[in-house]
Amino acid sequence: MCGIAGALIYDPVQARLEHMVAAVGASAARGVDSFGVIRWSFSTGFRRHIHRGPTCSDWLGEIGGPAREEATIYLHTSRAEPTTEWRHEKADADIPPFIDQGIAVAHNGIIANDAELASQHGLERCSEIDTAIVPSLVAHLGVWRAIAALKGGSALAILDSRRESLVLCRNFMPLVLTWEPGIVCFASEAGFFPRAGQPFRSYQSWELAPFTGLELSARGYRGPIGWGCVPIQPENDDWEPFPALHWRTDD
Repeated sequence: MCGIAGALIYDPVQARLEHMVAAVGASAARGVDSFGVIRWSFSTGFRRHIHRGPTCSDWLGEIGGPAREEATIYLHTSRAEPTTEWRHEKADADIPPFIDQGIAVAHNGIIANDAELASQHGLERCSEIDTAIVPSLVAHLGVWRAIAALKGGSALAILDSRRESLVLCRNFMPLVLTWEPGIVCFASEAGFFPRAGQPFRSYQSWELAPFTGLELSARGYRGPIGWGCVPIQPENDDWEPFPALHWRTDD
């Protein structure tokens, strides 16, 4: 089974990265065949770190920490095989997360109708792995229509650089979110985060409800939105703000 993790850093002054880094490290144990991380911010665009097999490398040092004055999004996938899309000879193009037309996707689960969607919409794919169809499908249909078209169990993190947003959604595959001031993290399991089972933690955590999604950006969040629903695009200022809680210091 694959593992996914990552974060939206909407306030880099406040955000602490320990839980995102820990979740990516824990996820690496779930998928021993390939490891990939994508970083995106408006000023620098996409940066990608990939590795065949599990990795203990300094991936954050290689692709860079958060931008200082803008939102930064990280997506990670550790891929486990054999699956229905097993590749004996992997190319770099076969290592998720996948990027196409400004859309990046991390995915845990199986997309059962990927070949059907490619044929139906005339889409080209960079890899035969099922997830590779999702970025081009989102670019073609929009994120919510694309999600509604998918068949099979999925938990998805979809980065849309055109909208500067991150959509987190699931049907019956799990997806856990955490919040601290300045950062929203996600992962396939609550146990990927430090002190997950302890009653007093420095962060809030919750499991995204089945068959729902959230859209996140530096402006706040929208949702939950039901899986299969296609909401009318709201105005740009129609975002719920993140809590205005600040870390206390000894100053």
